[in-house]
Amino acid sequence: MERINLDSVIRVPANHTSKGDQPKWEVNGKWYKADHLGYESLSEVLVSRLLEHSNAGNFVRYDPVEIEIGRQIMNGCVSENFRAKSEALIPLERLHRAFIGRGLAAELAKMGDVVERIKYTVDFVEAQTGLTGFGQYLTLLLELDAFSLNEDRHTNNIAVITDEDTGEFRLCPIFDNGLALLADTNDYPLNEDVYDCIDRVKAKPFSRDFNEQAEAAVSLYGSQLRFDFDRPYVENMILELDNQFPPDTLSRGRDVLLEQMRRYSVLF
Repeated sequence: MERINLDSVIRVPANHTSKGDQPKWEVNGKWYKADHLGYESLSEVLVSRLLEHSNAGNFVRYDPVEIEIGRQIMNGCVSENFRAKSEALIPLERLHRAFIGRGLAAELAKMGDVVERIKYTVDFVEAQTGLTGFGQYLTLLLELDAFSLNEDRHTNNIAVITDEDTGEFRLCPIFDNGLALLADTNDYPLNEDVYDCIDRVKAKPFSRDFNEQAEAAVSLYGSQLRFDFDRPYVENMILELDNQFPPDTLSRGRDVLLEQMRRYSVLF
């Protein structure tokens, strides 16, 4: 596994995550992220491997890496920079504030219905960016979040990309799944029952219930996500990552994935 020393690289400031400040660095067109709350890097790697066996063509691949800072060596992951030099990542929270004068999360909080919140978001994004198909894109994200238990999909973690030279927008690849699969071991300790942990994870940003917000999106735009992997693929994927991540986190990741495959068989 690759190891990189980042002593001389300036850490990138936090990007408004709702659950902590995962250390990030950009080096020669690559992004490096270190674990902070648990096994975020393993989660990123596993989710991206599963997306390789799905109909989602637009996603970021993450690979394991060891990050060395001083005398400390941390588990981490690395990915390619998916933005061109002229492009900027615009979170929906910032996009809404720029056009409406207040954040998207505050606007959604005024609405009592999950379907209304999702439709408002889609209509706003398409009206201001000229993008089409954002509803289908958002539905795929919410279906993926329900399957992977991504608890950090707040309005700063859904984004579009704009070309600052042309003003044109494009959909952002799927990224930032580090707080999926019960990766926060402060909230979901490794010695706790995995099924109890799964049942108490809360979703974002349209509902605290993963199924409610995914089903609401599907009712508007149709189901978008399909997987084509099976249990042997998951078992082999975990074996291939042996010696790259701690055994207890690999075992947890395997158990969560197999249980979610059972619960969301409709996606296969």
